[in-house]
Amino acid sequence: MRGHFKSIINSGRIKLLITISIYLCASSYTTLAQNKLLNQEIEVFARITTIENFLKILEEKAYFTFSYSNNIPVNKQVTISHKKQSIKQFLDDIFPDGSVKYIEKGNKIILVAKKPGSSNLKQKQIIIGKVLDKDTKAPLIGVNVVISSENPIKGASTDNKGVFRIKSVPIGRHDVLLKYVGYKDKIIHNALLVSAKVLNLNIEMEKSIYDINEVIVNPDPIKAKPINDLSIISSRNISGEDINYSPGAINDISRAVQSLPGILSNNDGQNHIIIRGNSPKGLLWRLEGIEIPNINHFAEIGSSGGGISILSNNMVSNADFLTGAFPAEYGNALSGVFDLRLRSGNTEKHERTFQFGFIGAELSLEGPLKKGFNASYIVQYRYNTFKLMKDIGAPIKNVPAFQDLSFKLYLPTAKFGTFSVFGIAGKSNEVHDEKNYDWGSDMAVLGVSNTYLINSKTYIKSIVAFSGWKYFWDDKKNIGSYENPIDYMVHDDITEYSTKASFCLNRTLNTKHKLKMGIIYDYTLYNTYMGWYSDTLYNWFSKPDHPNYSEDVTYSHTYSDDKGDANTLQAFVNWNYQISNSLSINTGVHFMQLFLNNNYSIEPRFGVFWQFFPKHSISAGFGVHSRKESLTLYTGTMTLHDGTKIHPNINLELTKAQHYVLGYNYNISNDLQLKIEAYYQYLYDIPVYPFPDYFSTINFDWGFEGNILINRGKAYNKGIEFLLEKYFSKGYTFLLNATLYDSKYKNYLGEEYNTKYNGSYATNGLFRKEYKVGKNKQNWLGFGARFIYMGGMRYLPIDIAESIAQDNTVRNRDNGYTEKLDDYFRIDLQFIFRRNKPKHTGEWRLDIINLTNQKNIRYEYYDSELNSIETEYQNPFIPVLSYRIQF
Repeated sequence: MRGHFKSIINSGRIKLLITISIYLCASSYTTLAQNKLLNQEIEVFARITTIENFLKILEEKAYFTFSYSNNIPVNKQVTISHKKQSIKQFLDDIFPDGSVKYIEKGNKIILVAKKPGSSNLKQKQIIIGKVLDKDTKAPLIGVNVVISSENPIKGASTDNKGVFRIKSVPIGRHDVLLKYVGYKDKIIHNALLVSAKVLNLNIEMEKSIYDINEVIVNPDPIKAKPINDLSIISSRNISGEDINYSPGAINDISRAVQSLPGILSNNDGQNHIIIRGNSPKGLLWRLEGIEIPNINHFAEIGSSGGGISILSNNMVSNADFLTGAFPAEYGNALSGVFDLRLRSGNTEKHERTFQFGFIGAELSLEGPLKKGFNASYIVQYRYNTFKLMKDIGAPIKNVPAFQDLSFKLYLPTAKFGTFSVFGIAGKSNEVHDEKNYDWGSDMAVLGVSNTYLINSKTYIKSIVAFSGWKYFWDDKKNIGSYENPIDYMVHDDITEYSTKASFCLNRTLNTKHKLKMGIIYDYTLYNTYMGWYSDTLYNWFSKPDHPNYSEDVTYSHTYSDDKGDANTLQAFVNWNYQISNSLSINTGVHFMQLFLNNNYSIEPRFGVFWQFFPKHSISAGFGVHSRKESLTLYTGTMTLHDGTKIHPNINLELTKAQHYVLGYNYNISNDLQLKIEAYYQYLYDIPVYPFPDYFSTINFDWGFEGNILINRGKAYNKGIEFLLEKYFSKGYTFLLNATLYDSKYKNYLGEEYNTKYNGSYATNGLFRKEYKVGKNKQNWLGFGARFIYMGGMRYLPIDIAESIAQDNTVRNRDNGYTEKLDDYFRIDLQFIFRRNKPKHTGEWRLDIINLTNQKNIRYEYYDSELNSIETEYQNPFIPVLSYRIQF
């Protein structure tokens, strides 16, 4: 050993090590000596002042002077927290974007503004947020929050309000890791930080059922796990960023989810969501925890879709999307649930976003309501671009026009809990001069919610919301001939005003048992008119001396003419048993009663999740679900021979379904997941009509029918879904899925047919890649692509002979939806360029819809002029360009 040590000395290795050590020590001493002013620690109390005044405070406390030029923004106002730290750290606080360089010279610190675009200028921003207990909503104090993607790691701890603030974070994507004793680690992956906006994160942490000394808990590997932890199967979370960067979705959340397994759409011009072969009208929309009317422009009666979403992607924080076996808190949903949450505004500074593009021009504003109060506002307004172009004189005809507004106020209080005031409204209409129709729909919601913490284990959430919905349609037609015209006027005018109240109690019994129970009441006033009339027929045949005169002839017909009120009560209780960190059971029951006819439904729910190996888990769910039909269906009128008007469908039952789901999940790696789900749905008490045989409301996209209906219909959906998804990491993400399914229904006689949504199979794929570009690699170039391939929808065949005889399209209704459209195929592309500047972020985006100009069939019809069957196609190749600036 001694000989070996001596040889090292003789070889000179130890001399080299000693020389390096001396050099490093000298360098460290020199650095400390050079930065003796910047490294000096002082204490400063909280205040709001200008940069110039704060620099004077630092001079007085540390006995040195600052020197700076006119291009330093010394008149800018800053907020300083009470803290003790170095001079350099204080300077980083007031110049968080890294635009100022500090140079010591004697007893002076010189502030030098860096030149924009210089190689040493790294743009930085701030990450703020609030951390709450997931079960009690209480703020968590002392949580360690670190930017794990940074080297060296940056971090902060939450204060007594659960708030954290991390300064001088380089722009780009970051992983935010949270650690807290007694809680499962939480990680936010690839949070996007841009130069013009403070990143505001609201995070909830979940208790670990084990003592911290017994086990080390790793972050949940399921990245798309829903916010509602009671949704343990057939559910996922969708962020505002997912909507923004979904190729071909044009910022519409309904179109964004068409990339997911089991989701279909049968019309490019509409955003209806067909879930696992169900009618799209079975979807429930919720906003901030309470049910709302259809959230789309150009919404049909009783439908859940329309032309485009009223809610801008710039307002969406995230949404839970459920496609089967929902937990007990969700009622009045048959096929799926969209549970939306709005963003809260920035609590530190005022920010603005302006966007202009093919869909519309929109402006959003956000910021603090009062400095240091932690209250905020966010508001957004959008106006349809085509309508704007027509208003300023562009030669555009028959333009669908719409505008919308949404907002949220976040108001925390010391004694009365946290309040939120939120609202959303949209107006849409289309006037067609040549076809003589005018139609559209309006919708508005105003709500107030309060979350009140009773103690460390219990909180109450209360919501009151007021909503209105209006549908109108005026259609003038000639039902005669060119030589002998007969006027025909269709007029629909439907309004509904609702007051909804929700009260929910959440109680954590201990780390293993959680109880959630609530009650929801809905009071709706409705005023409905649907009908037609003809002045020509009246003028011709109402005179007694006319050859065709008859007292029994009617020259007008009313399908619905009624007003009144309809009340609905829902109640639920849900129990969650966390047996271990890898095994949990969720069970409960939901109750719903429609007081319009006193029909009700008692609905048990059950779900189980078991992670039997670290990377493998299975889940299963069962539930009975129901949904009330559109009020126009219940209140439609019929006139008897004696002139009496009745409501033949007033006593219809709630439509019901039983969901059975079994799933398997394999986390191949931290960012790659394989998921398989098999499902069976049995639907019953479906309104049907005895004649024709094919008729069942299960095939409706809307919610009205003038015939007498009975609840004798049945249906089923069964299938299996495969999903391979790589979550965003290393600059890219992809998603591949396939669905095989069968959707059938039975009519009044028990005969089985295909539903019109039975395309049998579907596959989708999505890929996105990001590149850092520019001199400092601070700009961003993105590319995305999506393909959709699915079996064609079903339709009733055309009876050519009858169509010729009646000079109109006549369909054969004897055997149901026997015909099938050709398969549907579409490729969408997206290109995005984001430029980060010190005071603003600009983003250009180009979406190319239907890249290959594929001629997908929408429907077929009989053309009386050509005397042949013609085809109407879906959307062709469409480029959609937009620009967004944040400042």
